[in-house]
Formats: sequence, structure tokens, C-alpha cells
Amino acid sequence: MDTSLSPEESRTTAWHALPVDDAAENLASPDEGLPDAEVARRRGIFGENALPQKRPPTVFEVFLRQFTSPLIYVLLAAGIISILFADFTDAVFIFIVILINAVIGTFQEVKAERSATALQEMLKIHARVRRDGREATVPAEDLVPGDRVVLESGDRVPADVRIVRAQSLAVDESLLTGESHAIQKRPDALDASLPLADRLNMLYAGSTVMTGRSMGVVVATGQNTEIGQIAETVTASEMGKPPLVLRMEDFSRKISIAVLVATGVLAIIVLGQGVPPIEVFFLAVALAVSAIPEGLPVALTVALSIATSRMAGRNVIVRFLAAVESLGSCTLIASDKTGTLTVNQQTARVVALPTGEMFSVTGAGYAGEGEVVSEEGSPVSGPARSRLEHLARAATISNEAALERTDEGGWAHRGDAIDVAFLALTYKLGLDPAGIRESAPAVAEIPFESERRYAAVWYREGEETLVAVKGAAETVIPSCRTMAGGPDGSMPLDPDRVQEDLETLASRGYRVLAVAHGRAEGAVSAENPKVPPLELLGLIGFIDPIRPDVPDAVRRCRDAGVDVVMVTGDHPATAL
Repeated sequence: MDTSLSPEESRTTAWHALPVDDAAENLASPDEGLPDAEVARRRGIFGENALPQKRPPTVFEVFLRQFTSPLIYVLLAAGIISILFADFTDAVFIFIVILINAVIGTFQEVKAERSATALQEMLKIHARVRRDGREATVPAEDLVPGDRVVLESGDRVPADVRIVRAQSLAVDESLLTGESHAIQKRPDALDASLPLADRLNMLYAGSTVMTGRSMGVVVATGQNTEIGQIAETVTASEMGKPPLVLRMEDFSRKISIAVLVATGVLAIIVLGQGVPPIEVFFLAVALAVSAIPEGLPVALTVALSIATSRMAGRNVIVRFLAAVESLGSCTLIASDKTGTLTVNQQTARVVALPTGEMFSVTGAGYAGEGEVVSEEGSPVSGPARSRLEHLARAATISNEAALERTDEGGWAHRGDAIDVAFLALTYKLGLDPAGIRESAPAVAEIPFESERRYAAVWYREGEETLVAVKGAAETVIPSCRTMAGGPDGSMPLDPDRVQEDLETLASRGYRVLAVAHGRAEGAVSAENPKVPPLELLGLIGFIDPIRPDVPDAVRRCRDAGVDVVMVTGDHPATAL
């Protein structure tokens, strides 16, 4: 049961290259899970399963931070000099100004810090774990390497996990890889040299299970996870000084020099007129104190506080007052693409029928609002409409996802991103996915697997057994003998035309899938069904669309003199 694994080994071991049994043995992870005593011992070695972060400042530390401005240093010096020369009126006024400035700044920053802490508490997740032969739900922070975790559709992955068993498992890893489509996972050992995005037997903290179920063993927690190492790099970096602080330092230096020069010149002139040196000294000090802009710090703090309150009204937490001015000084925004500029939701955007007709699909994301129109924007009717509905019906029958309207008027989805996007297309054609499925009882199926690259469902329609297939165009098209269209509703497959449509969509940056159907030949085996010759119903181009408000936001940034650049790992032809 005991393991000598160190935190360093937990982070550096190529777990994806080890067979499942070897990984479990290295972690001393039995099938029934770790006993509570061993969990406590390992937590003492590996620490809490939490991302590294800087300790939040105390109220007193925030209060002291308000006195670190160069202008405040000048005011403090002026106040002390006023006390030394018994000018208590000026001294009291200066110290009251400094105190008001510190109180306002402390109030705003402490309020923001508490809001950020409350938000982090809301985002905490729990994990289903097997310990001592029984399943329990525990806070994700309690996990240790060697724990056996159970994950299913909709769960957030709480730590880095080596998959032991997987059933139709697809995971969204866009947080780490930037890929907006779900990745199919499997438990088989892989080559040690594979990059993170190709490690199909690993689940990484922060990713989301889109479909399927899995059981795996935790291999790394906290700062030893992939996301933890990124967080460690970010928290270890030193924050540069905001532009406001730099300008205040420059202003304080210039005003100090100006005051010293002015008082020096005045002292020389007055001494030349025979005034006693002690009176000259008092006069110089009075001039220096009066030249200091005591009200400037308070004015700046009040202005920044008002801006902070306005930002809070837009659901933005500003934890450091000077950051508001830094935002106003921004001249370049480098934005991530997936999930920031785009909705991070695959959407069917183009449908190409075998007849050569192409149709545009409006709407974005996992929602049924929108419609299918011709490339000129006109409504679709007649035979073309029938062919589109036939395609959507086949795509819905061979679908494992769910997309439904909620009581609040929104949309709730479950399952693979592409499957959900197919259901959204069905809604946009005015069809009911639930009704389609009820009218086509399944008798056999081949679930989608990354190696197979297609999914198929055999179903009853009257006295016939039909099959609906969808998947990668390169996999589905070779199984097709005919294609929808022609006077009789079907015609021989034209490979050249289909290939031309496929290349056209791919050149526009679309991810292209094909939908086909066929008639079963003889009895269908529920355990090992055979795909018959198929008829191609059409090609669908999917893309992660731009958020509706992005074009206007980019335009407003440019109008304000702020350049916007996109950061992405996509091929330029896809990204642009």
C-alpha cells in the first residue's frame, strides 16, 4: 500500500506511457481505493489539491500599501517638517488628507478582495472517489495521488488522472489546448514522446467531461498538475508598476527638484538682503510645504474609486485601484481565441447537399434559435427542404446528445459538442429531435470512437430496418454507393463533385462531417452489426463561431486607439 513516490516524480513521470496496471502499482492504488489513513499520510506529503496562489493581503497590509506612493512620501516629509517647526495647523491638515486617502483606498481594495474570495468559493468543485471499497463525494482539495475517481458527463476533472476505464468518453480540453471540440479518450498506453494534446489516456485538471463515463487513478494534484505548473509560473512572476504609479513617481521627483531649486534661489536672494539665516530657513520650509499639492492623492483616489464602482456595475472586480488607470492606458489587447473571441461551442454553419446546393445556417452556439437559408438568404422550400430534413433526421437518430429548452427560456445541453450542434441544426429546420427519436426505435448501434470516426444506429421504420450514419467525411463517403438527389430521389455517387464540396468547405476553415443512411441487409446483430452500402445525404461544415458582441467590441477598441490581436494555435487559413 505504501508508495515512495515524491511530488517531483508525480509531476515528471510519463504516466501516459505506462500500462494501467503499472501506473496503479507505482501509485500503490488498489482497485478498492485508498484507506483513509493512507489518504491522510499522502496529503501530508503532497499537500492540498489546490492551485498555487499568493496569500491574500490582510486589511492592515492593504492599509499600509496606501502609503507606498512617492507623493505620499513627500507629503509625510512635509507633515513631519511642519511639526518640527510647530506649524501644527498645516501638519494636521496634511495628515488628515493622507489618512482619508488611505481609508478610501483600503475600503475599495478590501471590498474587491472579499468579492474575489467569495467568487472562488462559489467555483469550488467536488469529486466522486472510491476509498476503502466504497464511493464517496469529497471536496476536490482532499484528493491525493493514488485516489480512484469516477467521472461522468458534465463533471469537471479535479486533478490529473490516468484513465483506467472509459466508456464513450469525450473531454473538452480547450482550457489547455485551445481546441474547441471534445477529445475522445481511451485507456491504452501511448508513446512517451507525445505532446499533451495527444495523450488520449490522460485527463487533466480543469477540463470537462462532455460525454461518457470514466474511472481513473489520480497521478498529480495541486501545483504538480499541468494547470498547476502554469499557475505557479503566473503567481511567481513579478507585477510591473502601473503607468499611474510610474507617472506619479516622475511627478514627485520633478516637484521635489522644483521645490528645492525654488527654495534655494529664494534663500540666496533673501540672505543677500541681510535677513537672518534662521528666518531664511523658516521661509524656505514654509515655501516647500506650501508648494506640495496635498489634495492630489485624495483626488486621484476618489477618481479611481468611482471608476472601480463603475467597473463593479459591469461585473468586473478591480482588486488594485491603480489597475483601473492601467486599463485606460492600454494600447494593445492580445486575446485568446477559443472561448474568448469565440463562443467555444461548435455550430453547424453550412450544409452542402449532393446536388451541389449549399445552404447557410444562422444562429450560434448550443441553441435552437436560427434557420437554414439559401446562400442568397432566401427561405428553403420544395425538394431541397425535404432533403435537408431527411439529413437532419438521420443525424438526430445517430445522436447520443441532448438539447432542450429550459423553463427559463434558455437551452440546456448534454453530450458531445458536435452531437449537440447537430441537434441545434434539427431545431433550426423546425423539427423536434425527441419526436424523431421516438418514431425510430433503435435495434442496434455502433457508438462513436476516435479510431472508428463514425457513429451508426439501426432503427425500425415500418417493416424496414434502416441505418443512420454520421462521422468524418473521409470515413463515411467510401461506404456510400449513391447520393440523395436526381429525379428518383437517388443517383449514383459522384466522387469528384463530393470531393470538390469537401475541399471547398475545408478551405473555409470548417470541420466537415458527412451524414448518410441505408437499408439493412438481412437480420441485424445487436452485438456486431454490419454497415450496409450507404446513400450520402450531405456534408455539414462546423465552426466555433465568433461571439455576437465581438465585432462591435473590436471596433470600439480600435476607435479608442487600442489594437487587438488574436492568440491561437490554429493554422492561419483556419484562424482567419
